[in-house]
Amino acid sequence: MQVRPVAKPEKANLENLAVVLVNPMYPENIGATARACANFGVTNLIVVNPESLDQEKIKAMATKGGLPIVENMKVFQDLEEALRDFQYVVGTTARLGRRRMVYHTPKEIAPYLCELSVKNRVAILFGNERFGLSNEHLGLCDKVVTIPTTEQASLNVAQAVVVILYEIFQHASNPVFPRPQLATQQELTIMYKIIEATLEAIDYIPHENKVLWHTNIRRFLSRLELTSKEVKIIQGFCRQLLWALGKEITLSSQEDKAPQNDRSEETCQKDKPS
Repeated sequence: MQVRPVAKPEKANLENLAVVLVNPMYPENIGATARACANFGVTNLIVVNPESLDQEKIKAMATKGGLPIVENMKVFQDLEEALRDFQYVVGTTARLGRRRMVYHTPKEIAPYLCELSVKNRVAILFGNERFGLSNEHLGLCDKVVTIPTTEQASLNVAQAVVVILYEIFQHASNPVFPRPQLATQQELTIMYKIIEATLEAIDYIPHENKVLWHTNIRRFLSRLELTSKEVKIIQGFCRQLLWALGKEITLSSQEDKAPQNDRSEETCQKDKPS
């Protein structure tokens, strides 16, 4: 019996990757990050709530190769707004601990991100130079990565970007089996708010730290690689359960108008390799 693969091997699409700097303090680090992106074929740089956008300092560190990245750089004041059109989000941290929930090194996660990049936009978050990403920021991430170093080591933002993009670039030329097109962060955000309302309605949040509890739920569901169609199924189930309990959920008008079409090319079950 001939067994055919679920999907044909393809090459990673680095154009679907974006480096996101959250609350950067120094414009020099923005420029150095742009240079790192150019070195490894990543053309998308997003800056969220920067303290300074001194163009002279940014361009000096970006050098000639990084200037196109700087010129096309997008700036947002809100992280959730910056991530709304991405299907997958990876956070980075140097601080370990139970609440950080770090599971991967750059070498481990690089092949998976290459598979995702064929059909999905992937954001890689890097935090503030002084404090890194907060627990709230990491709560928006599907996975968290740390770079193994000695206890005395301290990487700056641009160095961390280089290490992670290098690992991705090493795998990008290898044929991969693409992952299905996933739901966007905008669609997932609505789903998570409905799930949160449902859990509160049935009094099932067995944890004193709600942020950590909801982060656990997000990480669990992100492993299922939910498509738009599956997100709508979960939303419908939760809304029906709330209706049966006599509860109502009210989202903002902007969220109510969020796209509801199924953007996946095929169903998730058909696309996923076994």
